[in-house]
Formats: sequence, structure tokens, C-alpha cells
Amino acid sequence: MAFIILQQPPSLMSAGSAVACWPRSSHLAGADLLGRRSRPRRRATMSSQVHSRASDAICTENVKLPREGTFFEMEMAARDCDLDKYGAISTAAYAVYMETARQEMLASLGVCTGSIARAGRALAISELNVKYVAPLKPGAKFVVMVRIVQIKGVRMLMEHLIATLPDRELVLEAMGTVVCLNKDYRPTRMFPEMANLLNFFCHPN
Repeated sequence: MAFIILQQPPSLMSAGSAVACWPRSSHLAGADLLGRRSRPRRRATMSSQVHSRASDAICTENVKLPREGTFFEMEMAARDCDLDKYGAISTAAYAVYMETARQEMLASLGVCTGSIARAGRALAISELNVKYVAPLKPGAKFVVMVRIVQIKGVRMLMEHLIATLPDRELVLEAMGTVVCLNKDYRPTRMFPEMANLLNFFCHPN
């Protein structure tokens, strides 16, 4: 199954108010990337396959850092308003699910996106490559898993997985590129304190 590449002008990763009305919980996966608890199963029919004044934008007090290689997990439920004309969850809704999980992951690390916005800077998605494996049905419960793969220069590469609950069958996998933007909305290097925190979510290798 080929990747569907969604490219669009960077959109601000603002904290969504819609998060509050979704029934879900968020936590860190207990195993690493190769562990069964961290990575959802594929169905049998599927083949395997910053810079200045950073302290103004980053809140690092009392942050419990996760173990390297782990995913951040956030449980959600599919809503009727996310359906397309075929009765399945629309492709646009999946992008919202992934952004919501990214926001929650950053917040769990003490990264205050609100402070970043007030400083005139932004975090934005510049590219999102998505592979759809199976559709979600109305009312289905699922988990969104996010981890940082690499931080290099102005780019942060993030892996996303969506799986059904409770059986954890793979629904979607995606790789996204997040960039830091300065006050002129031009790419700038990752805030140093932010990069140090997020490295705890990077792959051990």
C-alpha cells in the first residue's frame, strides 16, 4: 500500500479546545519500539512493513522524563462528526487525532506551546506522510502513539501510530516533520532546552 503524502503550508500546533470533550487518557507506553505492548499488531492480511530566549518558551520544572525509545500514548474514541460519506472516519480527522496527541506529549514534557505562541514563535507541521492500513468505525476506541525519531537542525521527525482498542490492531502509521518558526514564521533551529527534553522520546539508536 503506497504512502499518501499530505503537504500543506505549516499550520500552527495550537492547543485544541476540542481535546477536553474527548473521552481519553494519556500515558507512556511501558515497552520500547520492538516490544509488543508498544507497537500495535498488523492484521494478518497486511504485509509488514530556537534559539534566543528559549527559557521564555520552555517550562522544565517538575517534569518526569520518560525512558528512551518509548511511545507517548493517548486513548480516544471516534466521533460521529468525524465520519465521511462512507460511514468511516475521514482522513482529515486522523490528522487532528495525531496533532492532539503531539500536543499532549509536549505538555507532558513541560513544553508550553502557549508560551511559545505568546513569544511570537510557533511549532508547525511542514510534512505528514500517512499510510492507511484499516478504517476506524463510528464509536470505536483507539490509541494514538507518538515518539520522536530525530531532532536535527530546524526539523523534528515524529512517528505516529494509531491502533484499535483493546486488541491493538494497526489502523494507521505516519511520519511527520515538525519545524520551529521564528517571529517572521521562518524556520529556525530547535530551542536548545526543548531539544534536550524531547531527546528522551527518541529511538535508542
